[in-house]
Amino acid sequence: MTQRGDRTDEPDAHRPRGRTRVLGVVTIVSVALATAVAVLAPSPPEPPPGDRAPPVIKADPGTVRAEIVTAARTELGTEETGKNCHEYSEQCVPWCSLFAMSTWERAGVDVEHEEFAFTGDVYSTGRTKGTAYDSGQLDNVRPGDVLLFGSGPATPQSSRHIGVVEKIRGETVTLIEGNTGDDPDRVMRKRHELNENTFYGGVHPW
Repeated sequence: MTQRGDRTDEPDAHRPRGRTRVLGVVTIVSVALATAVAVLAPSPPEPPPGDRAPPVIKADPGTVRAEIVTAARTELGTEETGKNCHEYSEQCVPWCSLFAMSTWERAGVDVEHEEFAFTGDVYSTGRTKGTAYDSGQLDNVRPGDVLLFGSGPATPQSSRHIGVVEKIRGETVTLIEGNTGDDPDRVMRKRHELNENTFYGGVHPW
């Protein structure tokens, strides 16, 4: 007959100790492997420069360009007071150009805005003064400029609209435009793709 004192199997209270050692060794090995992988694995590559958002070009504070942009921003939401009647002239005519030139005048540019009811006259005068650029030079656009919509300055049909440049990001330009929007027309901020299909040219402040 086997006595209790003769039992050779390990007491139940001691069994977990062996399993704990094994688990501890496994854990250490796993942590070591994970650390090695983390150290040896290459870092995620930097995104190529082309994938980064292009910088926003804004007017430098304290410049005439900044004053033009500020003058345009203060008019956002201003509505016409009747069909093509507005605050920028006593002329009840399409007024996008009168608005744009009024921002230049308020910023101190030498311009009588009442003389520029037709958008094409802004471009033609810019040509005379050496500050206009055509659709092949739209990379010259800067805040405070005006951009001309259409195909050329000859007639109201070919020179249809004008806007004040607020900022540029890559190939997108943000304009503040008068005589636009729903009825009644008003001053609004709009974004456009900067391309020759939209704009026939632009003018720096002279």
